[in-house]
Amino acid sequence: MKILVIATWYPHDENPAEAPFNADHVEAIRRRGHQVRVLHVRLGAGLPMPSRASGVWDGTPVRRILADPAHPKTLLRALRTLHREMAWADVIHTMAFSSILVTAPAWALRAATGRGPAWVHTEHWNGVVNPRSVSPLWAKLSGLRAVLRLPHVVTGVTGQLAVEMQKFARPHAAMTIPCVVKGPAKVTAATFGPVIRLVAVGGLIARKRPKEAIETIAWLRDRGTEAHLTWVGEGPLREECQDMLDRLALTDQVRLAGSVRPAEVAGHLSAADLFFLPTAQENFFTSAAEALAAGRAVVATRVGGFSDYANDANSRLVDDPAPEVLGQAILDAHAAFSEVPAAIIADPIRARFSPDAVGQLFDRAYVAALARA
Repeated sequence: MKILVIATWYPHDENPAEAPFNADHVEAIRRRGHQVRVLHVRLGAGLPMPSRASGVWDGTPVRRILADPAHPKTLLRALRTLHREMAWADVIHTMAFSSILVTAPAWALRAATGRGPAWVHTEHWNGVVNPRSVSPLWAKLSGLRAVLRLPHVVTGVTGQLAVEMQKFARPHAAMTIPCVVKGPAKVTAATFGPVIRLVAVGGLIARKRPKEAIETIAWLRDRGTEAHLTWVGEGPLREECQDMLDRLALTDQVRLAGSVRPAEVAGHLSAADLFFLPTAQENFFTSAAEALAAGRAVVATRVGGFSDYANDANSRLVDDPAPEVLGQAILDAHAAFSEVPAAIIADPIRARFSPDAVGQLFDRAYVAALARA
């Protein structure tokens, strides 16, 4: 099939870490033998346009265009480009909620003449499930989720997300299609020595709860357990976190590693015994899935659809982010998984979320969309 992917977020030379999950989905689709083109529509002027207007990203042709409501001419150009590219496609595939908004006018024009292509939409955004977790403004505007009724098939990366999307979508239109998870080339055994080595991957932002993580390391220390935490990621709470580490005398036990290249994350995961992140809201929780794919059990809060794959066989999830609850979960996980081979944790995740497994699910979505178009 000819698949036109339309995404408002997509990796580019200046920011290869922008929405890598979209590029991973495109790779999974292309590996199924489909012809794929990507239209990266930069919506608004909040982020700069990538320097290259067209080119190839990981083997897929990508064209990048601006659609800025403050400049109506860019909206018209984007509309013409989208309308023209849709004529090539058997299926259009939007990725990210805002992509529906930029696609709808051109699709409606084609549908009005009886030539509207089949439409599949894929969603990763926690704002669809929990608008209040984004902002008070989005909570007020969240009725815009009604646009989810436009695509013939909608897919969410977790079951929780798919259930929520179905409330707004066409009857029986929602499917669960997860993210692609890429583990390290080789799964290595964890050390599980006298010091518990923990890793977190996420921004230093309130939603990821880095302060609660630091308080948990202090709780463990004060009860005679030495634990070291490496936090991979950057954010506006760095200074506050560093002040906490100084005040609690934890600078030798908690390392704020900052941002690293995506290829380096696997090394940090493999160097740890357990993955630990007391996050306040997630959907798929890619970093946790990547940790499991590296053979590292997860300790986290039960706050999202990632319980699709994180369970007692590979994780310890808690409902309370208090330091004593999180600390006890770390101790429980250390005892439960120290004798479990890393491959036992990694293999089911690597098989379930491989590019081929995810690509097969998209094949089903395309067939369903074509039947409904």
